[in-house]
Amino acid sequence: MTTEADAPRTLSAVLDVLDPEHADTGVRDVENDPALSLSFQEMLNRVGPRSFGAILLVPSLILVSPLSIIPFMPTFGGLIILTIATQAFFGRRHIWLPQFLAKRTLRPEQLQRAVGYLRKPAAWLDRHSRNRLILLTAPPFDRIALLAVMTVAATWPFLEIVPMFTSISAGGVALVAFALMVRDGFVLIAGYSVLAGTLVFVLRLITGLF
Repeated sequence: MTTEADAPRTLSAVLDVLDPEHADTGVRDVENDPALSLSFQEMLNRVGPRSFGAILLVPSLILVSPLSIIPFMPTFGGLIILTIATQAFFGRRHIWLPQFLAKRTLRPEQLQRAVGYLRKPAAWLDRHSRNRLILLTAPPFDRIALLAVMTVAATWPFLEIVPMFTSISAGGVALVAFALMVRDGFVLIAGYSVLAGTLVFVLRLITGLF
């Protein structure tokens, strides 16, 4: 299990610990071997149980990738994010997932495809992020970010069938999580903008139905 001191400090480092082919952290000889599938609990353990920004990135990055089209993946991803963000909001030091979420798995080839898809945007964000407007990412303002994440993630099980909705809103969650990890208030504002847009869409959808 990754310790807090060893937890990833960049977006690319998060992808490294999820990459089945990475020389240090990957699973070797993974070709079509279901026994080598990684559960969400194992993914979180690789990232580090106390690095809340980094562990929120795990399910949100998966949902930004093409893996979001897997049936029920937005629902499970949303429940995982909601569970993690709620515990972080109330100040828990360690993350706990219920077994039906913790045991959900992805095959190595699926993870490899997701990681490859995200490498370039992750590298761009790493190059352009730094400590800015740190106050917005520190207590008590970090609770606002977690509350925004919880609110958006709670909509995913109900709107899974809406094309691209989960991927776009998960991008906002990933930006917020990344901002909390690297203490970049500018990136946090960008994440808020994406989440606000998705919530406006949800409200218009609800008002249109009723």
